[in-house]
Amino acid sequence: MASSTSENGSQETVMDVTVDQVARVYAKAFMGLPAKTSDPEALVEELKSLVTEVLDKFPQLERTLASSLVSDDQKERILDRVFGKFASTQVLNFLKVLSRHGRLDLLRDIVRNVQKLHIERSGRTQVEVRVATQLDDTLREEIVNRIRRAIDREPLLNIKIDPSLIAGIVVRVGDTVFDGSLKTRLEQARRDMISRAIEQIETQPARFATT
Repeated sequence: MASSTSENGSQETVMDVTVDQVARVYAKAFMGLPAKTSDPEALVEELKSLVTEVLDKFPQLERTLASSLVSDDQKERILDRVFGKFASTQVLNFLKVLSRHGRLDLLRDIVRNVQKLHIERSGRTQVEVRVATQLDDTLREEIVNRIRRAIDREPLLNIKIDPSLIAGIVVRVGDTVFDGSLKTRLEQARRDMISRAIEQIETQPARFATT
């Protein structure tokens, strides 16, 4: 994978950005299909199931479809043989379009972007919530209500348990993060104490001078 090194020494993947941009283009094209059906949710779920029910369980099939050594005609025959009996015409045709353009290797990225677009267009927003322990139903509902009022959209929670937080909560909506964890507050308190100590040493050096 192509990468570049920034001034601070960290590596920034260049290809990942391009892959996501291309995947989003195909995802938008796919999203034109659900708009023409009576049950768009079902079509999105069908595409998602290709990853969870097929690619995840049969990695060799995924490698074959992504391989440049397999011709487009061979891939289309594989698609017909594997998906022809149970996939909808829309999804199967979409897979064949990806095959003809040599983009089956981006299927996972495309599906991920399809899910994101579907959530956005349905008036919902993905929200990652990290907590130290499992939430009970009452607290979960309170969090949902507060986030809903804050972002004026329906939050779709992805709750992750992270015991290292000790207590509190970390909420991520897009690129915005609210960190209200006890771990962060303790770390901030430690930094403040160190900062105050250094400030005292710098402003009142005589107090710390040895005789």
